[in-house]
Order: sequence, then C-alpha cells, then structure tokens
Amino acid sequence: MMGMMKKMMDQMGSGDEDPMAMMQKMMGQMGSQPSCEASNPMQQMMGMCMGMCSEMLTAIHRTTSMAAFSTPELHTLFGEWMESLERQALAALDEQVETDAAALATKLNISEASAIHLMAHLAGKGKVSLSVRATGKGEP
Repeated sequence: MMGMMKKMMDQMGSGDEDPMAMMQKMMGQMGSQPSCEASNPMQQMMGMCMGMCSEMLTAIHRTTSMAAFSTPELHTLFGEWMESLERQALAALDEQVETDAAALATKLNISEASAIHLMAHLAGKGKVSLSVRATGKGEP
C-alpha cells in the first residue's frame, strides 16, 4: 500500500496525468492487489473518498469552464436583469401583500429556487420581510 501511495505522489508531482484518470487508475490498482478484498472497510472508505474527490473535481472543472465565459458585459447584464426582477417582485407584492415562493416564481417566470434567492436578496436589502414556517416535509 505504501509503495502505491509513493507512486501516486510521484505521479501527482509530474502533472502528466489527468487527476480523474489518476484516481481511476489508483482504484483499479487497489482492487487488483491480492491483499485487498471487496469487503475491506479501508477499501470501501477509500472508494467513498475517491468518489467525493471526483465530484469536487467535476464541480471545480464546471466552475472554471463557466468562469471562462464570464465577462464584465455579462456581469452588467445579469445585474440589470436582477434589478428588473426585483422591481417585478416588489410590484407583485404591492398587488398581493403575502405570497409564497412558488406563486412568485410562476408570476416572474423563474424557478422557485430563484424566487427564494431573490426574496432573500430583497430581505437583505430591507425591502421585504420574510415569514418562514415548517412545511411538514422531512425530519428536522
């Protein structure tokens, strides 16, 4: 096991291999060693850790890819769109003093998650007050 870790560290330092490919290769090496059995708790834990690392690397890659398209013009357009949504949301609340995120989302043609974010943003600015109650879904 220590020899494999040394090899892995040497490979990481060289930068020759994609991190995802390196993880898959390492997991394959672990599974092919006679001392490692499928029921080995350490191997299971390593598999879980590698899965989490894989997910993190994928998220980092996705974020990096999106950042490449982020320009000052797009930031400005997004800010203008958010201001427009804020005005529409406040106008909707002037018509109907109380509403929920789902109804507001429908009215603004955005997702419920976006409506929740928008309301939290407006609450942070002191433009709306929020009321929260348990839905009864799930456990605490």
